[in-house]
Amino acid sequence: MSAATVALDQEGIRELGGRVVAAAGDPSEPFGVYVFAADAPESELARHVEREVFYEYFNNSPELLEAEYGPYEGSTLFVCALDHRRRLPAGAIRLVLPSPAGLKSLGDVEPVWGHRIDDVLERTNLRLEADSAWDIATLAVDSEYRGRATDGLVSLGLYQGVAQLALRCHVKWVVTILDLVVLNLLQGALADPFERFAGLEPLPYLDSPASLPVYSDLDAYFARLETADPSMYEILFDGRGLEAAVRPLDLEPVLEHMQPGGHAHTA
Repeated sequence: MSAATVALDQEGIRELGGRVVAAAGDPSEPFGVYVFAADAPESELARHVEREVFYEYFNNSPELLEAEYGPYEGSTLFVCALDHRRRLPAGAIRLVLPSPAGLKSLGDVEPVWGHRIDDVLERTNLRLEADSAWDIATLAVDSEYRGRATDGLVSLGLYQGVAQLALRCHVKWVVTILDLVVLNLLQGALADPFERFAGLEPLPYLDSPASLPVYSDLDAYFARLETADPSMYEILFDGRGLEAAVRPLDLEPVLEHMQPGGHAHTA
C-alpha cells in the first residue's frame, strides 16, 4: 500500500507541514524546499498538491494517479515546496529515478505515441543511459502560489532543488512528458532546457489535450544557460540567489539515503 491511499484533510495537511517545519528548526524564510521518499508520511504533502492541481487542470482522479504512478513508487522521490508560515505545501515535483521499473516517461512513448523508444533515441541521435537519467513525472504548483502571488518563487525553488540534487548525483539527462502549455512556460522561464525527440508530435495524454515527451541534456543545458541567462545559471547550477525567500534543499541527508549513481533505495 502506498502513502497515496491515505489522504489527509486540510487540518491534517497543516499538522503534517508543521511537523516538517519544526524539524527544520522553524526557518525564517517564507518558503522551504524538502525531499520526501514515497513511503514517508511526509510525502502526503506533495501528493496533496499533485492531486489538487491535476484534478483542477486535467480532471485526473486520485485513482488515476495511483494507477499511473503506483508501479514506480519504489523509485520515487518527491521534491516539495512548503509555505513555512501557513504550514501548507505550495508545490511539488515527482521524480522517478532509475530502477528495474524503468522511467515512466520513456515507458509511455510506445503505448501512447506508437514508436519504440529505442527507435526514437536512435532517430534523435541520443545515447541516453537509463542509469544516468531521471524522470520528472509530475510538476504541480498550488493555485494560491502561482504567478504574481509569489513572483515564481515556489517554482524556482522546486527547479533549484531538482537541479542541485541532479548535479550532486551526477545525473546527465532529465526526461519528462509535459502538457504543451506547461512546456512553453518552462521553456520561456528557464531558457529552453528541453529538446524534442525526433519524430514525436503532441498527442493527448492522461487527459491533457496535447502533451509531448521531451528531454534535457543537463551538461549542454547548463553550458548554454551560463551565457544565455547568468542569473538563472546562478540559481540552478550554483544553488544561490533565492536564499532570502526560499530555504534551500538540505542535500546531505537526502544524499545519504541515495544509492550510488543517484538511484533511490527501492522497497
